[in-house]
Amino acid sequence: MSAQKNFTLNSAAVVSIATTAQPALAVLRKNGGRLIGLTALALSMAACNTIPKADMRPVLAEPNVPIEQTYGAFDKETVSSANQASIAAQRWQEFYSDERLKGLIALGLENNKDFESARLAIEKARAQYQITDLNDLPRIDGSGGYTRQAQNRTDKNPNSSYNVNLGLANYELDFWGKIASLKEQALQNFLATTAAKDTTQISLISNIAQSYANLSYSLAQLKLAEATVESREKSLFIADKRFEAGIDPKLPSLQASASLENARLAVLQAQSSILRSRNALQFLVGGPIPTNLIPAPAVSNITSQQIFSAGLPSELLRYRPDVLEAEYSLKAAGANIEVARASYFPSISLASSVGVSSGSLDDLFKSGSVGWSFGPSISVPIFDAGRLDANYDVAKIEREQTLANYERSIQTAFREVSDVLATRATLGEQLAAQYRLQDNFEQTYQIADARFKAGIANYLDVLDAQRSLFSTQQGILDLELQKIISQVELYQVLGGGANLDVPTVIPVPHKNLVQLVNLPANSNKAKAVDAIEAASSARVASAQEAQAIKQAQPIEKATFNPTAVVDVNNDGKTDAAVGVVTEQTITKEAKVEPVPVTQINER
Repeated sequence: MSAQKNFTLNSAAVVSIATTAQPALAVLRKNGGRLIGLTALALSMAACNTIPKADMRPVLAEPNVPIEQTYGAFDKETVSSANQASIAAQRWQEFYSDERLKGLIALGLENNKDFESARLAIEKARAQYQITDLNDLPRIDGSGGYTRQAQNRTDKNPNSSYNVNLGLANYELDFWGKIASLKEQALQNFLATTAAKDTTQISLISNIAQSYANLSYSLAQLKLAEATVESREKSLFIADKRFEAGIDPKLPSLQASASLENARLAVLQAQSSILRSRNALQFLVGGPIPTNLIPAPAVSNITSQQIFSAGLPSELLRYRPDVLEAEYSLKAAGANIEVARASYFPSISLASSVGVSSGSLDDLFKSGSVGWSFGPSISVPIFDAGRLDANYDVAKIEREQTLANYERSIQTAFREVSDVLATRATLGEQLAAQYRLQDNFEQTYQIADARFKAGIANYLDVLDAQRSLFSTQQGILDLELQKIISQVELYQVLGGGANLDVPTVIPVPHKNLVQLVNLPANSNKAKAVDAIEAASSARVASAQEAQAIKQAQPIEKATFNPTAVVDVNNDGKTDAAVGVVTEQTITKEAKVEPVPVTQINER
């Protein structure tokens, strides 16, 4: 049984060398001339298919966002500079300073079912990769049998035969890179799954932090509303007594009662908000919330940051796992193109067997009963009615789709960061204005209350000042909550929250017999290079670079040559043209006159 080998990025890894099949290689060397002759014959037969040229051009992503420039909108606590790393580079244990919150996050990462499902998806992807990789190892099967037979019913001397065989099943030699590309595709799908898990983790941490803040400020709103109810009950008592004494009309008493009911309504709303926040937090954590982890009302800060660095947009390519997931999917689509192209070439397989057979069980393992066979087999695609071409076209289109998805993921990440920065840009000024309003209404209330007690003002002025002050205090709590939430969201959209200190484990694929001949490629250094390349980033070009590369690339042009015109409904008018579409590559763009009828490509 062969053990799966792994290579761990960001840490020293000991990678065992795959065991070479020396006898098989010896036979390959001995019969190399025959195999080369068969391969040449197969290639000449495969020439019936037009094999597309390998596209060596780099995959170029053009998200059309200012990757190397700083972000645009900032508040006084946020910076964007190449000299200061993004806060996404911090572990969540360092970014968050509230110990209760960190305890809840740890519980969530342990118990949350969505995160558990994401972890299991990684294990599934790893197993699927191992299946693809193990298919590249030789498969040796053993069999044994006993047969007793007679020529007819009257045969008095039936024959007995015993056999034991050990055989190598059809083992494909990967001359054209098809199997290697299949394994590359499976590896990139595995890496995409690991990135998806990181996306789930980042979202979970952010949601727990936001729910924690919501619960904290719901408790603060309840505390404020209860204090307001107590104050307005006293105001209603005074208004009722003045009405009973005939000092004031009924109106101040009615308005005091209405203000009290509004405050009681605020209490009920805060209680409902607390229940919802607790439910959300309990769902995210995956179990009951310990009493000692309930937040205090109106936490002033849950992070350790004084200044929030957004870094540069280019850092999103490194820290945003959804961008990395789209990138790995793009590389998997590129490997699929190589699989489709390699299908044009012959498939060369090896099969061998060795066994013993005898009519007597006692003579089964004597030297004269041993037989063996060894030989290659070649399968050549000669005529497939265009299936290979269609599969290759589909693979190319799928890569273009994944490239568009990758570019869109970069654009989405840039927009989300810009939106959070735009929200934060005016929060500080809004809070300052709200605190000034609070000071104003506090003074207004004190003056109105003093004038009322002096008998020179109506009690309605006192009630109006109370309502305005309460509304302003509620607004301050809402803005303080938005400020906390914006800090959490900024960390999330920058890609903060993944396990940066946990290395990415890259499975090391087994080598095909063709690759085993190249011993330097099997060294630990070569495996490390392969692992780093597998997890490396795709190229993202600036607008100027993209334009220059596009101008240097040839242009694909399709020309329609009509061979016949068709009048479908016999009305004397041409409805369609039947002809052939010819594709060619040109260096300069040429104008093509459109055919003013429906074009039918006849192959």
